[in-house]
Amino acid sequence: MSHSFTKVSLIILFIAVFARLLGMFDYPLHDPTEARYAEIPRLIIETGHWIMPPFDYGVPFWGKPPLTFWMTAISFELFGYSEFAARLPVFLLAIAVLWLTYRFAKFLQGEDKAAFSTLVLVSTALFFIASGAVMTDMALCFCVSLSMISFWQALHNPKAAQAKKWSYLFFVGLGIGLLVKGPIVGVLVLLPLIAWTMLEKQYLAVWQQIPWFKGSAVMLFIAVPWYIAAEIDSPGFINYFLVGEHFKRFVDAGWHGDLYGVAHKHPRGKIWLLWLFASFPWSFIFLGSLISWPFRKNKQQSLKAVSQSSWHRYLLFWAITPMVFFSLSGNILYTYVLPGLPAFAILVTELLSLRFSVTIMQGSKWLWATTFIPVLGLVFLSILWVSPDTFNFEKNQKPLVEAYQQSRRSESSRLAYVGRRIYSVDFHTQGKAKRIKAKQLTLTWLQSNELEDYMIVSKSKLQSLPDGVLQACDTIKTYRNYVLLKERLTYE
Repeated sequence: MSHSFTKVSLIILFIAVFARLLGMFDYPLHDPTEARYAEIPRLIIETGHWIMPPFDYGVPFWGKPPLTFWMTAISFELFGYSEFAARLPVFLLAIAVLWLTYRFAKFLQGEDKAAFSTLVLVSTALFFIASGAVMTDMALCFCVSLSMISFWQALHNPKAAQAKKWSYLFFVGLGIGLLVKGPIVGVLVLLPLIAWTMLEKQYLAVWQQIPWFKGSAVMLFIAVPWYIAAEIDSPGFINYFLVGEHFKRFVDAGWHGDLYGVAHKHPRGKIWLLWLFASFPWSFIFLGSLISWPFRKNKQQSLKAVSQSSWHRYLLFWAITPMVFFSLSGNILYTYVLPGLPAFAILVTELLSLRFSVTIMQGSKWLWATTFIPVLGLVFLSILWVSPDTFNFEKNQKPLVEAYQQSRRSESSRLAYVGRRIYSVDFHTQGKAKRIKAKQLTLTWLQSNELEDYMIVSKSKLQSLPDGVLQACDTIKTYRNYVLLKERLTYE
């Protein structure tokens, strides 16, 4: 690898990591996803319910296995409750995915292309965003990447001892995935492997070099004890999780059985459109390269190189499996694309290298294209710091919680919020805020204690409050679509 390319690559990687770290510190937890997935680990610590994480006080969370919540809870124990501590485990997992991608690409492509592939991955829109967001998807991406890379290495690593180690890591990735998202990890891993094995007719090698029985025992040893303990601790979990979350959610786009949120209904096949923007800008570069293929002078040689390469097809199956599988479902999120992005990044580099030499790529516009998303992230954060109200899509009520904490005369003062659950309020008040219905917020409720009461109310609900309540309060702060009200005591 040339010295200049190494230096530029490290600078770009530093910019990407620096930009993501900045956003992890002060950018508020997005409501509802980030705040919810931060509130659950906080409740784990407060209640001590580590086996079955609580969704709320006395309410178990059956929607996801607990591994990512455990990691976040440990981060809270080490660093306290903050946006940074909530996002740190995801950030570390993203670093691990980048490292795995680099090592795998180096094995396949060589050092120069591997560095470029890593930069492509870190500069895709979804990977950059997800690497510092409190979600379970990066953990799933890590598990899928570990299993897919381990499978290939088990078959192709020239050192027998290392190949054997990789063969067991394949099952470790599946086992951990079962504790992160459940059986979906098996779908995203086994579907591309089955397709590749059948196309390449590698049945004998796959059967002989992968320890299916011993490896499966390792996988089950990692995951099954928790599933048994969870069902004992919270009867009904396995039926809801396996049947509801993995079958009904998939086949029914308008599934109303979700206990913790709403169905994300989309037209079937829309996942490909989501991929287009999740992989930006490289999705357009990738498609542009494919469209321009017929006009290349060396198109026959390039086509032959791709068609005869087994690992190209392996990466292609890995990259497209999330879109192919979720094309059958109308209940999707854009983050479902994430597990295929490491393979996509390597494919982008390979496709560009068929048109340009590695030397040209190292000094071309393609290298600088890897800075687009990280620099855009820095610009976005700068605007937020200079003018916090520029973007109205931010969802977090931390400013109202801080205004309440600064205004109250006593820690015994009550804070309530009206309407649907606001996870960010629960998280930033450590569960001390009370959720009530609009009809409960009466003058009698306000006058039931001698301390001032505070209420967070949506602007749209202000005029529907019971008679006299609004007139008995002062507005302390308005933020986005919510207002913080303070009870006006008679002696003030």
